Amino acid sequence: MRVESWLIGVLTAALYASPLYIESDEAWVWSWAVQYKKGKTDSLVFAKLAQIEAGSPVVLSQIPRAESSLLRLGYFSKNSEAKIYRIANRNRIVPVFDLTDATSNFAEASFAYDAENSDVNWLLKVQLLNIAGTARDFSFGGENSKNYRSAEMFYKEPFIFGLSGSLKLHGEFFEYDSTRQRNVDLKYIQKLGWEWQYCVGGGYKNDKLFSSLSLGFDSRDKIPLSFRGLFAEVSAEFSRFAAMGLSGEYYQPFSKNWTLLLAAKGFGMLPAKDYAKEDLFFAGGRNDFIGLPPRSVRTRAYGLSEMDFQWHGLRNSALHIFGQNGIYRNRVPFAGWERVLAYGLGWEQGISNAAVAVYYTILQGAGPMDGLLNMSVKMGF
Repeated sequence: MRVESWLIGVLTAALYASPLYIESDEAWVWSWAVQYKKGKTDSLVFAKLAQIEAGSPVVLSQIPRAESSLLRLGYFSKNSEAKIYRIANRNRIVPVFDLTDATSNFAEASFAYDAENSDVNWLLKVQLLNIAGTARDFSFGGENSKNYRSAEMFYKEPFIFGLSGSLKLHGEFFEYDSTRQRNVDLKYIQKLGWEWQYCVGGGYKNDKLFSSLSLGFDSRDKIPLSFRGLFAEVSAEFSRFAAMGLSGEYYQPFSKNWTLLLAAKGFGMLPAKDYAKEDLFFAGGRNDFIGLPPRSVRTRAYGLSEMDFQWHGLRNSALHIFGQNGIYRNRVPFAGWERVLAYGLGWEQGISNAAVAVYYTILQGAGPMDGLLNMSVKMGF
């Protein structure tokens, strides 16, 4: 009998089983996790994604952790609270998650305009998640501005060689100023429970071999508009030098509709010396220095902190009131630390299977009309 048929049979039996009531001296174990109403995701794949081990002792606190982990994947949306059923004659507990398929294929266009320098940056990206219900992911895209252009793709293969880990292949092409680069790397990703994961890998970058490792923790409640939780990651790359990094985000709600985001990151290259520009970090844009044009800074060390007040008073929306303080290391002949202080407003709105985001950021000392405008449209299909 196929595993999928067996799982459906288990769920059917569970739905007709007795209501859950466990005596203190009874020894119950988990059965496979299932969806209340099966979607496109294969039943065995869903059970692996939930990470509740069949045959292990029942710990009820695993249910909300598994559910949050499933939602963070971006494959599902939640209908109602998870339920658990018992199959008395087998001494099994069946965890049943009421999740439906979320829109997981997206096309995104992003536009950034630097009013001070009259520079424009365009980004196009296509993202395919949970392809055919197999937990495979694939994305590709490109970016273009006055002095910079790139193309990028990644592919994730889950549960390789029958293991719970995944392989991620990433490729990138850069062309900026008079420099061209082709980078490729392969990583093995292993979950450690529902919040922790580590990655080990390596590849070819800047005409040189490198190895990498990272350790991350993620307890955020939902993606992309989180309301509570913590994300932290420490990473390192090793080639002729070591590139070390630490980043984190903490979401703290303080009313029904308001939450505070505290974020920070810092990266540096060791030993500290003036490396060739193709070895340096790219910084700037929505993911780093919000007030600087995307990928406009090349530096061997930088750090930033951010405070973002978010209002979620409307459905599927967020108003951002933020400030950001950062520093980065200038290159010779302008050696030294450059400080960036920026502040601004942002608005994100989900509309059916689409989302719109608008951010306007002003650097300290700049006029109100000399800021950086970021706009993006994301369409699901």
